[in-house]
Amino acid sequence: MNSVLMVLPLALVMALGVLFRRIGMLGEETVPRLNAILYWAALPALLFRSILKVGSGIFADPNLFWAVHVSFLVVPGIAWLMAIPFTRDRRRIAVSVLVAIRSNNVFMGIPAITIALGQEGLDALSLFFAVGLLGYNFISITWAQAALSGNVSFRSLFSTLKQLIKNPLILACIFGVAGSSLGFSELPGWLDSTLKIIGDTGSGVALIALGASLRFAGMGRAFRSTWRESLFKLFIHPALVWGAFLVWPVAPVLRNTVILVSAMPSAINTFVIAQNMGMDSNFAGEIIALSTALSVISLPLWIAMLGL
Repeated sequence: MNSVLMVLPLALVMALGVLFRRIGMLGEETVPRLNAILYWAALPALLFRSILKVGSGIFADPNLFWAVHVSFLVVPGIAWLMAIPFTRDRRRIAVSVLVAIRSNNVFMGIPAITIALGQEGLDALSLFFAVGLLGYNFISITWAQAALSGNVSFRSLFSTLKQLIKNPLILACIFGVAGSSLGFSELPGWLDSTLKIIGDTGSGVALIALGASLRFAGMGRAFRSTWRESLFKLFIHPALVWGAFLVWPVAPVLRNTVILVSAMPSAINTFVIAQNMGMDSNFAGEIIALSTALSVISLPLWIAMLGL
């Protein structure tokens, strides 16, 4: 029951976003603008400030690096093998591979971890972002491109890396890690307060925008076509991450944070990536909608299994 109550605030705030869209408070043009503010300001401020405060702890535990990156490398390959018996469409297989590790780490993960684990969990999540966010993006997109085209070229890898370096969330992580490496664990009071105010707007607004972005029409059709990918994302992916931590153990709060954020539904930006890369973007959108809906059931189960 406690695990359900932990997830309930997430569902209620997302439902508020759905309500605001339906009554016209958030229109088709407003939601992308909200997401843009989150993407370019609120969430980078939160990530940069949190990672900076982690300090030298970013480099303290190599087990975190290995557990995270081995799972990034292995999980999409398993998803590829599991998709092959059900379709020959490379555009769909590529989506199955892409969504395998691309969790809604930021828009849903940050609020969920904050509710479930508090500041200690948010610090652990910041450490995970600092260590793994670049690899998470680069590896998932590279695997998906391989599934789509059957090969990966140096030119395509370089192009992917160039696009990632322009991502404000990754830049926030890079600057946070650089600041920590140089010993700047604290910012001037006025700047720290400014970033805190901007960052604190992120969690609630992110959930409202997420709720307003989702379209649950045709959920029955989505379930029939995407239930395998959704269950893989919500259960198999975090289970494999847990297995990686059995090989490369870390502190319990860090392990639980990474497993729980891995159990988040598919990332919203997966739709955009799939569209731009020539994959089946409608299929990606259905996975996002279904996995988000099912996460209301799956997240309490993971919270209970992790003993939170």
